[in-house]
Amino acid sequence: MQSGHIFACVISGRPLTTAFKQKSNNRFVLDVPRPSTVSEFSISMLKPLPKSCGATIYFCLPPYKDWQYLGAITVDHPSQIYNAPWRGTIPDSTEGVQIGISIEKAEFIKNLQPRSQLEEKKKLISSVQGIAKDLYNYLQSFAKTTRMGEMLVLPPKVRIDKIKLSHFQKSPG
Repeated sequence: MQSGHIFACVISGRPLTTAFKQKSNNRFVLDVPRPSTVSEFSISMLKPLPKSCGATIYFCLPPYKDWQYLGAITVDHPSQIYNAPWRGTIPDSTEGVQIGISIEKAEFIKNLQPRSQLEEKKKLISSVQGIAKDLYNYLQSFAKTTRMGEMLVLPPKVRIDKIKLSHFQKSPG
């Protein structure tokens, strides 16, 4: 499409990179080593694309077959910060992930739906609510009615600071 570097990627704690490999006229791929250390990254457009086009951003885990759409950048919005969607879902030993960019028509981009950060936030809230519910139920098992009313009565060998996290690691719901 154009010569020279069109895109840049910034990952916190690493130098800016423009090492996207051009795979076809409109597709570019960046190899990201040590992905378990990446919490977020930014993609920027270094050279403007035609107004009728934009760049769609994807990521792919090994074995690099299933690309997942993250979002897009355009001339009007030439950079974007993304949370690393693989964070916490891959082993620390994963050697790399790939970030892909595809230059597409604006009409095509309008029809794409990224995995919403709102959905991710809802999942996190649901998990926290599940943990809180489990903690409440666990502590309720120590509730006793005394002459002073209902109280938590802990056996002498139970220490709150020693409660095993495994009590709360099951899925909510």
